[in-house]
Amino acid sequence: MRTATACPGPCNSAWRRAESIREEAGAEHHLTPTWGRPVQCDGCTAGARLRLSEIPELLARVSLEAVHGSSSPTTATIGARGSSTTSPWPGQAARLLAEQIAEEMAELEADVLFLRGIRLEVAEQVRQAGVREGRQVSNSARILDAHLDWMMQHHPAAGEAHDRGNGNPAAQIRTWHGILERFVKAHPQHDVRKLAPCPRCKGPYLAESRDLRLVDDRPYIECRDPDCQRILTSAEYDEYVKALAAGISQAA
Repeated sequence: MRTATACPGPCNSAWRRAESIREEAGAEHHLTPTWGRPVQCDGCTAGARLRLSEIPELLARVSLEAVHGSSSPTTATIGARGSSTTSPWPGQAARLLAEQIAEEMAELEADVLFLRGIRLEVAEQVRQAGVREGRQVSNSARILDAHLDWMMQHHPAAGEAHDRGNGNPAAQIRTWHGILERFVKAHPQHDVRKLAPCPRCKGPYLAESRDLRLVDDRPYIECRDPDCQRILTSAEYDEYVKALAAGISQAA
């Protein structure tokens, strides 16, 4: 039985970065990892399941762009107004993207079924003949969801960090979802709230991290000054602000 390890998901991105800095420069930190159950944590498992459930709809929106070569207000237009040098035919980029992700989903499905002994071999032709792409993607998403708990904890690549290009199924799902979401411009752009000065460099460079999230989804606070790069948890930032406010009250 595997023992618990630090989750390789995005929940531990800040901790891994802090560990790397500690190993290279000897700079100590106070971040603690989120532990897997036993490999990946419940938060990352839930996030992967949610992203997987949204992929068929996102792919459908991309496919509409490929068919019409134009877009609704919430989708991107690729090649509809471009020259022949940027896109030989309207919607080509959308068509290639949809085909690539559908193929990769089918490949992961075949890999998982083979590893679990449900298929005797990984067939070279993983896409089902005669099945339309939309149905194929929905079938793949359904099968992958049924095996998601196993993939997150027992897949041979489950322990790899969630970086693009590796074999971790959760990383693949995250990559597909992110590419599709950006393509249809569904990713909201949140305004960064004004924060207190950095406690280390005193510069006005603190900002909420857009990609480093805690298990409870509260953002890390990081200094954007490249010479500082201080990282605070939201709880540490709250305590820091309280101390600042107390100091201001005493001075007044």
